[in-house]
Formats: sequence, structure tokens, C-alpha cells
Amino acid sequence: MFSPEKDLSRKIVETLGKDGMSISSLDKELAKMGIKDHRLVLTGYLRAMTDLGYLKMRDVPPAKIYVPAKRLPDSVYESVSKRCRTLSGVDTDEVILYSLYKLFKRPIFESELRNSGVMRPVGTRADEEAVSDTKKLLRKEGNIVPSDNAYIPSKDYPEEFGEILADIVLDCTDAKHLVLTTKQTKLF
Repeated sequence: MFSPEKDLSRKIVETLGKDGMSISSLDKELAKMGIKDHRLVLTGYLRAMTDLGYLKMRDVPPAKIYVPAKRLPDSVYESVSKRCRTLSGVDTDEVILYSLYKLFKRPIFESELRNSGVMRPVGTRADEEAVSDTKKLLRKEGNIVPSDNAYIPSKDYPEEFGEILADIVLDCTDAKHLVLTTKQTKLF
């Protein structure tokens, strides 16, 4: 789901490009895109992104130039898609739908599936009551509510979901080095 407040960091990194920009230049570019906040809000947001290590600040008096320092983390849609695409022997689009459905505990909209790289119809269309409840939840949480169809999985993939979830958690916590990757076959 696109939510302007939650997606601002990605817009900022895209707008800064590899050369970076001053606060006033960035503010003007964001205003052209329809993102208008007070310059102090933008300054605070840039400072927070710098503190998190996503941006670097260069002092070029009288301005401060912000430059992307590292890639932003993947969205949940990108993470699930990336992990599902590594599986073999299953319909990855169906596994993506199943994984998102299990994570969010609600029907998944077409726009969410597209964000995950699914470009064809999968699963079963959700009933109107479930879609209505989902829209109420999204609206309540401040998300933009999609008007497209929502789907639920038609098959279960509990083993694949477990692998995907474990892989995402290990990746987010930078703990992959703790996983045993081989099994000992002989005792010494």
C-alpha cells in the first residue's frame, strides 16, 4: 500500500540521486511532486535518516548537502517476493499471496500483489464482507485504501511460509551467520 507519510524516505532517496541536494533544493523538488511540508519538518526527517545511516550530510557553507549513504531496507512486499522467488517446485505467485495473507491476516489487494511482482490473477476473490473489514482497518490506520479486488489464497503453503518468514527474520536481524548450513554425517 502506498502511504505518503510512510513512503517519504524512498521519495527522498530517489530525489536526492547520487549527487545529493541541499534542503532547499530537495524541498522544491518534493513540492513539485505534491509533497509539501514545512522546511523544519523536512530538516528533522533528513536528520533522522542521517542518524539511521541512510543519508550522509556534507557541510558546504552556507548549505548542508544530503547524499544517500546506503540502500533503504526492502518493503514487506519486496522481502516476501524476493524470498518466494528463490523457491522451486511451487507456484511462486500463489506462495506470495499465501505469505502476505498469513502475515497480514486479511485479504490481499491486487495493488499489493503488484508491489510484490505478481502480475496475474491468483487465489480466490475475497467476499465483500472481508474486503469491507479490510478497508475499514486500512482507513483507520491511515493508509490509502485501494479500490481494486482483494484475494485470498486457494492453496496452503505452511512449510514454504515458515522458510520465508525465517529467512526474512534472519535477514532483518543480521543473524544468518548463526544458521547451521551443513549437517555432520560422520562422528569423529
